[in-house]
Amino acid sequence: MTKAKQKQTGSFYTVNRVAEFIAKWAIRSSNDSVLEPSFGDGIFIDQAINRFKEFGNNHPSIAAVELQPDIVLTARTRYDEKHFEFYLCDFLSTEFDCHFDVVIGNPPYVSLRTLPDDQYLSAKKVINEYGTKCPNNGSLWFPFVLHAISSIKDNGRLAFVMPFEITYARYASELWSVLSNNFAKLSIFRIYEDFFPNVDVETVLLFAEDKGGFTNQIEYSIFETVDDLLSNKVSKDDVIHISEIIRNNKPFVYSSLPPKYQQLHNTIKKSGLISPLIESCKFKIGYVSADKSYFHPNSDIISHYNISKTNLVPTILNAKQLNGGSEIGIEVLVDDYTTSLYLPNIVTDDDFLYIKYGESLGVHQRYKCKRRNPWYITPSVETPDVILSVFGDIPKLVMNKGGYAVTNSLLAGFIKNDSAQQLLCRWYNSLTLLSLELNVHSLGGGSFVVIPGEADKLEIIDYIPEKDVEEIYCELNAIVKTKGVKAAYNAGDELVLRNIFNLSQNDIYAIRDAVQYLRNWRTPANRRNYKITHDNKIIQNPHEIDCININLA
Repeated sequence: MTKAKQKQTGSFYTVNRVAEFIAKWAIRSSNDSVLEPSFGDGIFIDQAINRFKEFGNNHPSIAAVELQPDIVLTARTRYDEKHFEFYLCDFLSTEFDCHFDVVIGNPPYVSLRTLPDDQYLSAKKVINEYGTKCPNNGSLWFPFVLHAISSIKDNGRLAFVMPFEITYARYASELWSVLSNNFAKLSIFRIYEDFFPNVDVETVLLFAEDKGGFTNQIEYSIFETVDDLLSNKVSKDDVIHISEIIRNNKPFVYSSLPPKYQQLHNTIKKSGLISPLIESCKFKIGYVSADKSYFHPNSDIISHYNISKTNLVPTILNAKQLNGGSEIGIEVLVDDYTTSLYLPNIVTDDDFLYIKYGESLGVHQRYKCKRRNPWYITPSVETPDVILSVFGDIPKLVMNKGGYAVTNSLLAGFIKNDSAQQLLCRWYNSLTLLSLELNVHSLGGGSFVVIPGEADKLEIIDYIPEKDVEEIYCELNAIVKTKGVKAAYNAGDELVLRNIFNLSQNDIYAIRDAVQYLRNWRTPANRRNYKITHDNKIIQNPHEIDCININLA
């Protein structure tokens, strides 16, 4: 199967040794009946057969489901159909005559909104039957797990390869509630070694056992390599309470930190050095125009249609503009950008012509435009106090001195009780980067994407003495212009953490190492080229730190 076909169908195949481990964990008797609901290349079938052979059963009861005809045809040729049942169908629309002792496999990782109509309706039916909700941008694994639960006998087991997203996605909390009400024991195994290299998302192993029981917690085990998994060499064990997931926290990320870094973070929180960002600033998504080209006319179009300046709102389109090379520091000024949003307050004859031009292009038929009245007025256009880039490991925060609006490629921040200068001085240091790692999710490839709800959970330095604000601000502004955003965070460590709050260099190294530790976990390229130190710090070029000792003035 081509990579393109794999992405389209969500059919990424698990490595053999992990499939073997899952089969051995799940199949505990020669009489167990097994279901593989999306069998793909058959690796779980193969490992199930091997497991049954260990029990002396050469004719096991295995049912397997797959949507793709060519794969089912190959399987029917390859395996002895006398002892296997192959279903060419959508698992979510299939009702089996009996329930199974074991369900194992690797559910598809595709968005519900990309499914054909019939599959989408099947997925929604399963979701509704459990009284749960899953957004259209949610993944197919959500209803897959639900329907798998329905297919398991009392006392039965489930073992799936899942995206790490299951541990923190907002919509996944409802799935955990269902799992906790159906199984007596739940476990997540996380492996630093990238055992699923065809996918740019981190994967974990989900185990659920004793169907018909109840639990309010998840046993969480971390392994450095697949070899460690097979030999049960656990790097760290922890217990995660279901309530922590339901509250939309990211407990699995925090729990992944070695104890010394958890001690560091707890000490900082108890010291009062950091406070919730939401107390000082609320971030919102920028406006959605629905047609970037039409609603952001260039100078030629503006001249041709004689569009008045009063109907043009200065705007920043994206992070590329926000970064702006060496000219843009941590503030944007009037005339730094020439881009404007077309937002007619008064429709003149010239505007009427431009609006008709938009209709000739079909802009008024765009989904967002059809919901507006009139269609050419973009809603929710505001002028934020500060602007934050959305994508990337090291986001850029700037003061909006130029009075720009921003698109939904950026976040618009509105100050509550601080000055913008004060907020920026509090922002640029490694404690902010650590909070980002602990609270912000990543896309494929490990890239950050900051959304308002996660920005609300950030914690940053509580307060900078007013006598120091102007000097720190000017220095950070100059550093961003000459050395870049990353250098500003490092400078903030010295200017704020060291000089004002008297953190030692050892403390600052520990904060930076904790950031790097979590960054390596979420970055596939790092996990494919990992370096493991003697004390289980999965970080590159770590500082050797024996203890954490925060001494605040």
